[in-house]
Amino acid sequence: MPTHRLLVLPIVGLVGACSDYNFKEHGEPSAPGEVEETGTPVVDDTPDPGAPLAVVSPGAVDLGVVCGSGLSEVVVENQGDAAFDVTAIDTNSPSWTASHDALPVTLGPGEQLLVTVSGAPVPTTMVIETTDPNHTELSVPLTGSEDLPATLSITNPSAGATLDVGAISTFDAMVSDDAGPADAVSLQWSSDVDGVLGTDSADGAGVASLLWDGTARSSGSHVVTLQATDTCGNVTTADVVVCQNEGYLADSLDLATWNFEGSAQWDSGNSWVELTGPYQTQSGTAFQTASTVDAANVQVEFDFFASGGTGADGLSVTVLDSTRMTSFVGSSGGGIGYQGLPGFSIEVDTWHNNEHYDPTTEDHISVHIDGNVNSPLVWAALPEMEDGNWHRMAVSVSGTWLTVEIDGTAYIDQDVAQLTSFPAYVGFTAATGAVTNYHLIDALQVEEFVCE
Repeated sequence: MPTHRLLVLPIVGLVGACSDYNFKEHGEPSAPGEVEETGTPVVDDTPDPGAPLAVVSPGAVDLGVVCGSGLSEVVVENQGDAAFDVTAIDTNSPSWTASHDALPVTLGPGEQLLVTVSGAPVPTTMVIETTDPNHTELSVPLTGSEDLPATLSITNPSAGATLDVGAISTFDAMVSDDAGPADAVSLQWSSDVDGVLGTDSADGAGVASLLWDGTARSSGSHVVTLQATDTCGNVTTADVVVCQNEGYLADSLDLATWNFEGSAQWDSGNSWVELTGPYQTQSGTAFQTASTVDAANVQVEFDFFASGGTGADGLSVTVLDSTRMTSFVGSSGGGIGYQGLPGFSIEVDTWHNNEHYDPTTEDHISVHIDGNVNSPLVWAALPEMEDGNWHRMAVSVSGTWLTVEIDGTAYIDQDVAQLTSFPAYVGFTAATGAVTNYHLIDALQVEEFVCE
């Protein structure tokens, strides 16, 4: 604020209300030391030069997450009444640079100097030197955060999971990234056996999924890896170990990979296998011959139908020894199409021939070695199978332990010491004699246990 000087002198010779002096007109200056006739003191209005005020904005710079380097701006402003000079600017770090007009720069009242700072996430303090006597140095902290790779977590399946043969398997993961939204992260799924599986991105919530078609999946162990590349180019991975048993899945059995003999045929209109029609003295077999499985580590599931005729004889699922076989078809009638075939067969018998063939007069299930229909190793009675309905059958062999289920009920679940390991073709047999039935097969799944 300007300093004003006030000088007051006594008035000489004034008596009462009279005077011999003439008053000056209002507004005329008085000589130094005089008092104006109006009685107003003389004031010195010479302006004060004022003072500068150096201000920097913002007071600190945080670049946030930095990909390599980032940019920001700082403004030096004169908010005072007198000019000052900006004489030097130093970032005090080789990781940071400051761009500005050539120094020194004179800033008059209200004028600004723009400083552009660029740097990596290395903390430092930029110092701005000025000739403002009250602010000779202005300090501006500079900082930033180093970009980190995306965070990954495979949530499904769990480690060591066994994938369903031939089925589509779903893999799920969660993705997040400090540099931006999750859906901006590039993803790639791959298997160490089957190669690249997919490149779908996560959604906005960070959920990523892969649908892996089991029809082309190799058997055995897989290390499935998810690789993520964020917008800064940082790469991270997550993986899970899973296993695929050997096998195949067929909702409909295809002639291209199956051997049909005897009365067996592919019903293209219904997309199932007809082993026999309701005709006398038929024997039909269908075996998948494109690949073999280990007879001691296998699971077979399928649907069967045994009805529509006069009631005989039955069908079997047969695990045929590919090293000893000479034919794909066995005897008809009570031989149910597998009699004489090497390997083992599990029959569903719907007709009682005699006590030499069948252990019971009821429909039953029984296990036979090398096509010996007269000597079942184990057996169990069944409810009526000729009811005009489809039935689901599951056979599981692990070493010498055998489990057989029909429609979800286990009828055999025990050790059968005569079961051995051999390379096998899996297939089906059926036969009629004087009494008949349709014997149909559908919805087959065969799985060899190669996973622990």
